[in-house]
Amino acid sequence: MGKTKILENWTFTRPIPAPFDKEVAKRGKKDTTEDSCLSVHNKMTRGKRATLNSVTLRGLLLAADIINGESQGALGVETEKGKICRYYAEMVVSSQVAQEIRILFYDPEKGSWRASVKKGRAMSVYPRIGENGASGKEMFLLLAYASMIQGPVYDQEFEGSFQTFVQEKAKGFPDMDLAMRCAFLCCDNLYRRLENRDTLGKAGLPFHNDEIASGNVPMVPMSRFTKGAYKPTRKDYGTFQVLKMREETGSLETIGELKSRYNRNFPLTEGEKGLVPALPDNYQVPAEVSEIVEAVLHTPMRVFMSAGESGTGKTTNAKMVAQLLGMPYYFFTCGEGTDETDLVSSMIPNIGRKEARPDMDLPTFEDMMMDPASALERVSGSYEEEVDQEEAFKRILSAIYQTGFQNGQGEKDYVMVKSTIVTACRRPSVIEIQEPSVITKPGTLVKLNGLLDDGAAITLTSGEVVRRNAETVILLTTNMGYKGCRGFNESVLSRMRMIHYCEPLTAKGMVERVQKRVTGMERETLEKMAETVCEIQKYCRTEMITGGVCGYREFEDWVWASLVQKDICAAAKRTVVAKAAPEAEEREEIYKTQILTKFEVENRNGGMKAA
Repeated sequence: MGKTKILENWTFTRPIPAPFDKEVAKRGKKDTTEDSCLSVHNKMTRGKRATLNSVTLRGLLLAADIINGESQGALGVETEKGKICRYYAEMVVSSQVAQEIRILFYDPEKGSWRASVKKGRAMSVYPRIGENGASGKEMFLLLAYASMIQGPVYDQEFEGSFQTFVQEKAKGFPDMDLAMRCAFLCCDNLYRRLENRDTLGKAGLPFHNDEIASGNVPMVPMSRFTKGAYKPTRKDYGTFQVLKMREETGSLETIGELKSRYNRNFPLTEGEKGLVPALPDNYQVPAEVSEIVEAVLHTPMRVFMSAGESGTGKTTNAKMVAQLLGMPYYFFTCGEGTDETDLVSSMIPNIGRKEARPDMDLPTFEDMMMDPASALERVSGSYEEEVDQEEAFKRILSAIYQTGFQNGQGEKDYVMVKSTIVTACRRPSVIEIQEPSVITKPGTLVKLNGLLDDGAAITLTSGEVVRRNAETVILLTTNMGYKGCRGFNESVLSRMRMIHYCEPLTAKGMVERVQKRVTGMERETLEKMAETVCEIQKYCRTEMITGGVCGYREFEDWVWASLVQKDICAAAKRTVVAKAAPEAEEREEIYKTQILTKFEVENRNGGMKAA
């Protein structure tokens, strides 16, 4: 036990914090073998159990207090091009003598830590961690926060249990049996992910143990703060007192600046030219779009997936990929009843007889023997000088079959209509397959495996074999966390060459996007509204409110409705609040606590400010 510095044996011998100490005393032990208390990462084969770790539990309590607003402190992240590169925590520690602010930084890629303590105007080292020193509980505070938010060390099991723990803490732990189960599970989860990080792969928590083996966490000098080396770009909970927020640095390049660099310049028909998206040239290109088009240009990768909440821009990104590459954009929307046949073709009633196509000018056998290229030209319209007799004969027979099939369509009660997926795969195109995770029938997407493989093919109902063009880009977009969404078959996931998990837009990102679409409102008001939407998101997570949505689309609807109604509160009730929760009581509470408290005064003073 205790390969990791902050999980050494002495951390298990320190007193259990209240109110869990009384429950442990009542039970007579601080471990359990109950399945509901064991983490999925617990791979013990004998004596499987979960144990309450005093230091871990104290860190969980600190994090819960900051999240619930019961203690001074803050939690946030620093992002680069939309990806979390550092987690931040500030914790205010008060004593009879003085007050100090402990500041910690965690780098999830390197597993490294930095820490400082601000006392008055001076900056000092973080207390030495050890049996006779500091416990390092603030490190568990930061690991708990990092594990509960979407990012590189997010863990679904931990989030679910810790959210319940936070909620119970806010109520004063009325149900100690539930609180103990959450405490056991969270302690076991963090312990296993730290101790077994080398064998758990992505589920492990990166931790540079050698860096703090002596118990000393590297300090950040004051000069590094003043030079802006450590500045969070997003604050999720509390208020930073020492750390200063900065603007996120991302791709400032726009569609107008990049399209000439990425355009593939494929020859397109007039119809295909009309399908190339025409988003405004001043739209900034997100990092995930740049990664996809770079991969298309420089590698054989052509199949991608984007997952995230509604309104995070997945479809806009797909259109942006098509526009930058100069390729037509198609989309196919899946539903619960989508089956294997729908993915490639569908049968619809024949409501009118088609005019038969004119007879083909068929070559004779002598024509094919004497001049295969000319014989093939008579049925295909193109002359291929190097074609041999066998290949020409095969292609002539195929052309004859297809012509007969098309003419026969007019004689049937039903005709086959190819899906947009098949249409897009014939020529260089970008095809977005929307919401494949809502399909009810298991294994339906496996039908597409033939097209997802490089250079593979799929067979239509008519018997025609369609080969995916080598330049066609397939992009699956889905809301994997929403009600009704299901997981993917492993064989489908393995064919995704790159998967992007889109994080929700920040308040700043929402404002920048809406200003490209809506005019007539002052930026200060937009920022306040966007921050309110983010606060509602956090409120719903904290209160475990599910079944609703609250994101960029709701924010934009709120802005439009406010401009029309001239009443921010009333507009919010019909847009943001209406979709945030399914229950009337929950909506009323959101309206009172998140809308009226922020905008009622503005409404009384004449409504919003115009731009």
